[in-house]
Amino acid sequence: MIKGKGILFFVMILVLGMYVVSCGPKADKELTDAEDALLAAQEAGAENTPQYQEAEELIARAKELMAAGKQNEARSLLEEARFKAIEAKGQAISGQYMATMSDTEIEVQSDYLATQKPLLQTASGLQDVFFNYDSADVRADTRGTLDSNAGYIINNASSMKLVAVEGYCDIRGTEEYNLALGQRRAESVKSYLVGVGVSPAIIQAVSKGETEQWAPGATEYAYQQNRRAHFVTVGK
Repeated sequence: MIKGKGILFFVMILVLGMYVVSCGPKADKELTDAEDALLAAQEAGAENTPQYQEAEELIARAKELMAAGKQNEARSLLEEARFKAIEAKGQAISGQYMATMSDTEIEVQSDYLATQKPLLQTASGLQDVFFNYDSADVRADTRGTLDSNAGYIINNASSMKLVAVEGYCDIRGTEEYNLALGQRRAESVKSYLVGVGVSPAIIQAVSKGETEQWAPGATEYAYQQNRRAHFVTVGK
């Protein structure tokens, strides 16, 4: 009987050890990925952006959780930190690119989009991403879509004159507030795309606010449909 209990105890220890081993390396890899993304953001000059600082804080909290053995919670924070660091990098690169453009060049680009979009919009494989209420943070469940969109844009950049990211809102809130929120949503998406390699020269963030609606009405379904970033590609 004692021998049987000893074997059972040994098996339990073995299983527990395998569980810890399986969790540990994965969290370590995600920590490395997050820190690498933060370093890339730093090298791009993003240290003063809110996204960079948030990524730093998330990594610090994740390390505390890892030390306490809370691997799952740590992994979640590390993925969020990696995303924020990439967004910070893209914001810095976009800002540097915009600084090289004159006011006239920026105005010409905006006018081109407004006048040529109805004529030159091309069919594409780009998918919209959605947001939570009153938030400009890209949801975790839509980040895979953004990665796919980035790959599509990079692979088809030679045929694109411009990619517009249009930020939309539901009808709640004032028109002025929603125009600002729509811009933040578009900028968040743009920053991430630039952070993973999309050229800032071909992507533009535009707010639509609540001026155009994807679904009419005041239902939860309509609200969610209207909280999105939509992609418009203009061919060369």
